[in-house]
Amino acid sequence: MKRVGRPSLPYKTRHVMINMKDEWYEHMKKNEMNMSEEINQYLDNRFHNKICPTCYGDELEHRQCMKCLGDAIFCANIRCEDHKSRVGNSCPEEMWFGKLRPVCTPDDFFGVEPAISPKDY
Repeated sequence: MKRVGRPSLPYKTRHVMINMKDEWYEHMKKNEMNMSEEINQYLDNRFHNKICPTCYGDELEHRQCMKCLGDAIFCANIRCEDHKSRVGNSCPEEMWFGKLRPVCTPDDFFGVEPAISPKDY
């Protein structure tokens, strides 16, 4: 028996409902765009550190952490309120007062030595 409906995707999916501005819905429908593909592409870019989560721009500075070798992005858009701030990273996280925070600090990406090194103990 032939399957009816959309073709299956190469990754696991979940059906969810979102609230989208009507103007974007109409634009995407008029241009016969695949809405799921557009949203998934945005989310992939957002969570794979390809765009700034504040201004959604791709003007980024990529750096590697000296502590854990993780990647981080710093926004390079001068109009962004998080300009020069670390806006995404792949460093390990720890729970801190009920919120997850990266174990590594921004200094770990800029090569600033800690005030006390392990050999000073």
